[in-house]
Amino acid sequence: MSQSQEALVSRRSRLLGEKSQLFYDEPVHLVRGEGVWLYDADGRKYLDAYNNVAHVGHCHPHVVEALCRQASLLNTHTRYLHTAILDYVERLTATFDAILSSAILTCTGSEANDIALRMAQAA
Repeated sequence: MSQSQEALVSRRSRLLGEKSQLFYDEPVHLVRGEGVWLYDADGRKYLDAYNNVAHVGHCHPHVVEALCRQASLLNTHTRYLHTAILDYVERLTATFDAILSSAILTCTGSEANDIALRMAQAA
């Protein structure tokens, strides 16, 4: 591991905690993504088959534009009234069978799993 990698690992450990795991014995220092590719600090590219962007890619221009448009208007969660989220769920559920007429939106897979477990327990 290079000295700069060691410094980043040390800084990361100090700021994110000792138990915050890294992948690989030789950590990959990613600096950007584009489409299905990730790039490290040395310019090497890696096919990204792991992160949650495989369906649209990193930095997809339509996604970036939509994020910028929304962030310039409002950046909050769904615990307030806001029509954009309602419009989105109406468009989304319109693609489902009629019996599926609502959605529970989550930020992480862990949150989705927790809600699914609570729903199963309630049923």
